[in-house]
Amino acid sequence: MHLSINPRHFMEAAVWEEKRTIFEAIDLLSVAGFTLFDLEAETEREAELLSDYLKERGLSVIQSHMPFNRYKRVDTELFRRNVMAYAKNAKRMNSKILVVHGDEFDYRSRAYTSEAALEYNYRFFYELVDYAEANGMRVAFENTFQEPTMTVKPHFCALVDDLCALVEKYRTDSVGICWDTGHARLQYGDRDMDALRIAGKKVICTHIHDNYYNQDLHGLPFTGNIHWKNFMATLKEIGYTGDLSFEFVYDRLPKALALDYLKLVYRSGEYLLYDLK
Repeated sequence: MHLSINPRHFMEAAVWEEKRTIFEAIDLLSVAGFTLFDLEAETEREAELLSDYLKERGLSVIQSHMPFNRYKRVDTELFRRNVMAYAKNAKRMNSKILVVHGDEFDYRSRAYTSEAALEYNYRFFYELVDYAEANGMRVAFENTFQEPTMTVKPHFCALVDDLCALVEKYRTDSVGICWDTGHARLQYGDRDMDALRIAGKKVICTHIHDNYYNQDLHGLPFTGNIHWKNFMATLKEIGYTGDLSFEFVYDRLPKALALDYLKLVYRSGEYLLYDLK
């Protein structure tokens, strides 16, 4: 089990400072100790440049997050093409796992049920799964969570039973689950480890982050209310052999503090892997 992180987030050191390039972000994370990344590329050219840059430095992409269409709705067919383009770019970077939000649905013309959403997502992502399987990659559907408002449409894959049903429907070891610790905490509260046990051996990768006050904060482990000792024990219980991949979203750091912070992030990962008993 190793540590990974999403470098695109660290292109922004702080809202009042100039952005880093993706290459500068990778260099910063490398100095902090990271050699593995959760990284996607929008264009073929960027994927080629990133692949060369990483290879020259002995760094690797282990997983790549595919686009999702939950909040910024675009035409369904355009979105499908975008997903496939990202998948092909991930292959160019030798990524092993494609992380997907399996919560697509045509709410305008269909009545939502779990059964209908299961069939819709199965069909929608079939091409992606087929491509991944043919190219030595795997697809990991991520556990989502239901926003606490009645005006928000249902999130398929918020419930672990729905998530498992989608994975099982493909009938291939090339499809599994990306377990998002923060999403699980929001959806299940103190029962999040029970949900992880249900996911079990289907879990093939992770998004590691903490939260509190029922907010999807994507914070550093041990800064929220997730029970990390229980989490690591449950991973061992289900026989998880993948990596721990940090996924940060909202923090903004002055450049002068960024390296110190990232060294703390890396050390927190080491603590999870080696010191937490």
